[in-house]
Amino acid sequence: METILLVEDDPLEARALVSLLAGEYKVLHCPELRRAPEATRNSSPAAVVLSFPPSFDRRDELIRRTAGESGGAPLVVLSGEAEPSVIVACLRSGAFDFLAKPYSLEDLRRSVGLAVLPSPNRQGRASLFIGRSPAIKSVEELVRLYADSAYPVLIFGESGTGKEVAARALRDLSPTRVGAFVARNCAAIPEHLAESELFGTEKGAFTDAVARPGAFELARGGLFFLDEIGEAGLPFQAKLLRVLETGEFWRLGGTKSLATDFRFVSATSRDLARAASEGGFRADLLYRIDTLIIEMPPLRARREDIEDLAAHFALLASRGRVGVGADALDKLYGFDWPGNTRQLRNIVHRALVLAGHADEIQAKHIVF
Repeated sequence: METILLVEDDPLEARALVSLLAGEYKVLHCPELRRAPEATRNSSPAAVVLSFPPSFDRRDELIRRTAGESGGAPLVVLSGEAEPSVIVACLRSGAFDFLAKPYSLEDLRRSVGLAVLPSPNRQGRASLFIGRSPAIKSVEELVRLYADSAYPVLIFGESGTGKEVAARALRDLSPTRVGAFVARNCAAIPEHLAESELFGTEKGAFTDAVARPGAFELARGGLFFLDEIGEAGLPFQAKLLRVLETGEFWRLGGTKSLATDFRFVSATSRDLARAASEGGFRADLLYRIDTLIIEMPPLRARREDIEDLAAHFALLASRGRVGVGADALDKLYGFDWPGNTRQLRNIVHRALVLAGHADEIQAKHIVF
């Protein structure tokens, strides 16, 4: 088990972070930021997590000193100040990664997991997903296999199975990690706005239009994730295919083509092959995007992960204060989970409210 040094001077925050990371790592806690270099030198950790309070003086200096004592161990910086200038300064001072507060546990686990992977190819075995079931481990192996490729990836799965989590993992393990992760959902964008949202606009393209980059521009050099691609209309599908084939596009109202280069990952809960045979999805687009395929398992196919997932959602939402009792787990195991992990998260959040100030969620707090 790898050792992580956590530098956090807020006792409540420290308790929460230790609880969240202790399942995968041996976590050592340094309660004073000024002692971070000394603690790093003495503990020889695999990675260091530095948590800064607002308006901390000499932040960059402390990062440089800690990095100098780390023996090459990466530094993950947590901070509520997330202006671009602050992020750049932290990275230049020696930070491996920067997470803005409040951050999700998924982002924290992913960042720490990447930090402890062997350099330079980061092919270690840190978990990318919550759970230990064969079903989710098979997905993890595919993500690792696909990460270094530039080919498109199509992710199938029911709503709530974690398709965007898989897309982010692909980005984080791939050479495009230095670029942006840009996500859009076809089901959430009205068809008449899809082009401006993805292609961008020039001033005067339509009434009140201003010059604005679209998702294709924002994703340049990174990964573009298009969720629920099966909901895209046929005219838009044709234009998307051209962008993927040529690497060029026009802003709405534009007079010249713009070049873009991104890793394309799409996802759907629909049977696209059937939709293509029925004329609802372009076959040529399907053949372009399904080079590499990942199928996200529904929660009912990975029931052994319910305990880890429920504990994760409870600890994150309660800041490490509330666990999940055995009788509550029995009740969770018996449900069919049509909404998958998203539904499990919402039910755990409801249970936390019903549990009040209790230290543990019980079966009576679980309401489906």
